[in-house]
Amino acid sequence: MKKNTSMKKIMMLTLTMLAVATGPLFAQADKEGKSADSQGSGPAGFGSLQWGSTLSASKESVNGKITFIDEKRVIITREGDIEYRYGFFFRDPSIDGAKAPEKNGKKTADKAEVKDDKAAQQEEPEAKLYYVLMRFPYLHMEEVKKKISEKYNRQPTGETLKDHQGALIWDFEKTSIIMWVDNYEKNPFCRKITYIGKDIAKDVNEYQKKVFTAREMEILRTLNP
Repeated sequence: MKKNTSMKKIMMLTLTMLAVATGPLFAQADKEGKSADSQGSGPAGFGSLQWGSTLSASKESVNGKITFIDEKRVIITREGDIEYRYGFFFRDPSIDGAKAPEKNGKKTADKAEVKDDKAAQQEEPEAKLYYVLMRFPYLHMEEVKKKISEKYNRQPTGETLKDHQGALIWDFEKTSIIMWVDNYEKNPFCRKITYIGKDIAKDVNEYQKKVFTAREMEILRTLNP
């Protein structure tokens, strides 16, 4: 009897929290996202931000209050019980760009390419938005699933659920949405949703391969002087 009462309380609590926790997510779609939704192609970003927005430009458009910033990686914000983690992709020029040619064992550069520190800093590539992770108190899976499906007029296109654990996936033209599911007291609950920009995710994947290869080569050079 006590267990049933406890579960009823949990369900009532999650239903109450759902309206609070998911409000900012589903009420702040950007104009392009809304028009894309009507065509069934899904969102092209998160909130008022498009995938590929620079970190500096994103600061004024994130949800909630900023609590932490890494200028090349992430902006973390909080709005009530919801935490938003805006993830950015930064290309390290020392790995991604061409290195200056060497002469007599020393690096040299064409005079036309020599710039002062200020100009060089201005030309440094900026980190670009490619995912947003939301964290919130546990909500029942079916309620969150319903909200997402109604918002984008589509049921999940994939899932990896087993024993109330795994993920539900909505795959659109520009964005993949992943709803993470946890087994809580033998029931499926959710506390994380990830939005991913698909085009930039491909760039990140290719870049990681390049970074890994560059590090491997550095290690080999160290082992074989």
